[in-house]
Parts: sequence; structure tokens; C-alpha cells
Amino acid sequence: MKKENYFQVEVSVNNETRKVAFAKGINREVNFANVKKLLAEMGLKGYRKAEMVQVFRAEDAIANGDIVLIDINGNEINKDNANGYYLIIDGQHRVYAASMLNREREKQGERTFQVPGILIELAENETIAEYISAVNITKMPWKTDDYIRGAANVKQDELLDKYNELIRTDDNPNGYPLSTLNIIYCNNPKAMNKTSLSLLCQGKNEKGRGKVKKPIIPAHNIERGNRFIALCKDKGFSDKDISKRYLSEKFSDLFNEGGEDKAFDIFSRITPNDCQAMHNDKGNLIEEKVIEQFRLIESRIA
Repeated sequence: MKKENYFQVEVSVNNETRKVAFAKGINREVNFANVKKLLAEMGLKGYRKAEMVQVFRAEDAIANGDIVLIDINGNEINKDNANGYYLIIDGQHRVYAASMLNREREKQGERTFQVPGILIELAENETIAEYISAVNITKMPWKTDDYIRGAANVKQDELLDKYNELIRTDDNPNGYPLSTLNIIYCNNPKAMNKTSLSLLCQGKNEKGRGKVKKPIIPAHNIERGNRFIALCKDKGFSDKDISKRYLSEKFSDLFNEGGEDKAFDIFSRITPNDCQAMHNDKGNLIEEKVIEQFRLIESRIA
């Protein structure tokens, strides 16, 4: 580690605040070029609350006596003082950037800040060293669901909470893509994207330049979207079917043509035979079959 007297960084997790610690010889070497990039970004935009560092309680980390902990200036931490520290598992470059920015703020008489953190849990018989190694190897850029989760944590908004609940993830493979959720709840496939979600993660409420600005969270209708999903499932469609957009796009067309009542009325006329006819022999929903079957449904009503 670079020999320098760094400003002490505090990490806040669930209203508990501690200083930062590192595992000697286990945390990867700090790349100060990356730290400077993060510092420049923080200096312009501040610390984004959604970008939490992963931590482990220091006293638990050294319980087995197999690792040595040091503070941000390389001083060894003994067992008696360990309960005042969080071991940084992932995010050490961000911590060093926060240290530098806080020092500058202190010099200028400005208020310093704490870094938000999240506690990690080890798998059975997993060691700290194994976990840190796995994080370093598998670290990847944020995916759409990461941005949604971050935005939901920062904004506490019902639409973001709904997206966070229904978005397709590794843990929720039956969830829906962002564009499908946009159609269902906002009647617009481009209502939100990674860029707008990133702005929400930064705590912003508006997007645009100069005087031409508009809310980042789009107009939406949670009740209508929930009702649409429930009706589709009641008619025999699966989450896999709904996620494909064919049904939500048709509902959107009907809604735009004749309003909510017309759209729900036509969808309510779907029979089990209609549902079956929209699928191929392998049980997959097919766009052309959906379009054709809705023509038949509307002709029956006429």
C-alpha cells in the first residue's frame, strides 16, 4: 500500500458506523489510477448512495486467527479494537477515493461523509480469503437488475419497488425484462433505461439539460399493470408468455385506441382455445399467432 497518512474512512451499515480495515496479503493491491478516476467522479457528483461497499465485521474476520487486519494506513488491528472496524471485502478503491475526498473537504471546512455498506455472509465452511478471491475473479459491471435494485434503495418509490420485485434476474428467472415492465406499467417500452436508472441511483429526480427537464420516474399506473398481469395469468398465460411483450404490446395498442375499459374487455374475452392457439406445438407463445388470434377475438365481438 502507498505510504501516506490517509484520512480515516467510516462505513455505515444499518445505522452502525465503523472504521475501515483490510486483510493483509488478501485484499488485492490498490490501483491508484483507478482511485484517482473514482476521486474525480466523486468530486463532481458526490458519493452515490446506491454504490455500497461489501463488508464483514472485523472481530468475526479474525476470530480464527488465520488473517491479519490493518487499517487504512497499514497499522495492524488487534482483537481488542477489532469491533470498531469493518473489513472491506469489495470496494477498497472506492474507500481510498472517499478518504482523499474527505481530507479535501476537511481542509476546506466542509462536511465529510460516511460510505454506505452492506454486510456479506459467508457460505458454510467458506473463508474470508476464499470470498475475497471469488469477488475479485467474478466482479462484473452492473446489469439492469443491479441498477433497478440500487434505484429502489435510494428512492423508495412504488414503481421502482414493483420493478425490483418483477425484474428478471439470476434468482428470478421467471421475471420480466425492463422493456416489458415499461409497457405494462408505463405504456411505453422506453419509459426507463439504464441511463435513467443510473441517475436515480445518484439521487437525481430530473433529467435533461438547461430549462428542458422532466421527471426521471415516468407516468405510470401500478393498479392497471397488476390487473393486466393477473388477467393474463387467469386466462392461462405463464410468466414466460407475459415476459415476451406480445401480450403487453397488444394491450397497449388496444388501450391507445379505445382506452382502458376496451383493452380489458377484449382481454377478458380470451378463451382457453384462444390461449392455446397463440402457442406453437412446443408451448411457446408466437407473435404472429397472438396477432392473428386477437383479430379473431375482435371479430367475434363485432
